[in-house]
Amino acid sequence: MSTARKVLIAVGGVLAALMLVAVAVAFVYGPTMTAKVSGTARFWGTDTPSRYAKTVLDLSEEGIYGDSAEFRAARAAAEDAVQGASSRDDVRSALNDAVKAAGGKHSKLIEPGAEQDNASEADTRSPSVNVRDGVAWATVPGVSRHDDGQHYADTLTKGLTAARDGGACGAVVDLRGNDGGDMGPMLAGVSPLLPDGTALEFVSNAYSSPVTIEGNGVRGGGSPTTTSGGKWDAPVAVLVDGDTASSAEATMLAFRGLDHAKSFGTPTAGYASANMVYDFPDGSALMLTIAKDKARTGEVFSEDPIQPDEPGGEDAALAWLAAEHSCA
Repeated sequence: MSTARKVLIAVGGVLAALMLVAVAVAFVYGPTMTAKVSGTARFWGTDTPSRYAKTVLDLSEEGIYGDSAEFRAARAAAEDAVQGASSRDDVRSALNDAVKAAGGKHSKLIEPGAEQDNASEADTRSPSVNVRDGVAWATVPGVSRHDDGQHYADTLTKGLTAARDGGACGAVVDLRGNDGGDMGPMLAGVSPLLPDGTALEFVSNAYSSPVTIEGNGVRGGGSPTTTSGGKWDAPVAVLVDGDTASSAEATMLAFRGLDHAKSFGTPTAGYASANMVYDFPDGSALMLTIAKDKARTGEVFSEDPIQPDEPGGEDAALAWLAAEHSCA
């Protein structure tokens, strides 16, 4: 046999071995890796309850409590439950316990179809801006990741800038009843009222990540969203209540500490944290809290309700706009 042929055979053997290693790596780590890269876990080979559970548990290690003893115990219990499981339904409860241990109360394993079912119970109001006695009243409802976020943001910015151009003297940002959703369109929608720069930060044990506003564009929080209309240097009263949650709380915090803004109402729901959502082929999803919200004031929030700057609702907000900014 010639030397060249021996070299080709050796090379072929090495390539085959590398391919086998690659296939093995993809089989073991592929679902977790693809979830982190694309947001959707993709399985190659047999999609068993064991592989599903391993992927959920491995991803959950990124949660804000992923290094806790509570999560390690919950993970061990879930791994025990997998041993006798014949379907994913047999392990969902134990997995959900582990997910909550890793991410806290804002985290959960969403069962197939549950996200669509919950949509019928979610905030179904449309965003709007109306001018009342010289004040622009922006109703800012929840917006899901499946909604038309661009239209949502455009509706708010167009309404606010039209109010500005029409001579309105201030604005109310009404976040009451807003159960959260996609932060990008929400912040972009009220971006005319916010200064450029860091609006808030997401902080974990390992890193800090800013949510930034540039003009009418938002990056770093939710879907990157850009609309138009420019800025409006107006006093802003932010209304919140016990149903103001998640990205709505983050939107509240984007105004916190600004000289021209003040929040009114009752304590919020207490879900001021950043989540990652990972989808699975069976229609389930992992919603995992990976960071806490940090306001420009330096305050860090997560699972406790946020106290508004002042108690009272609409009347208190309008009285402040009138007294402090001659807006009535």
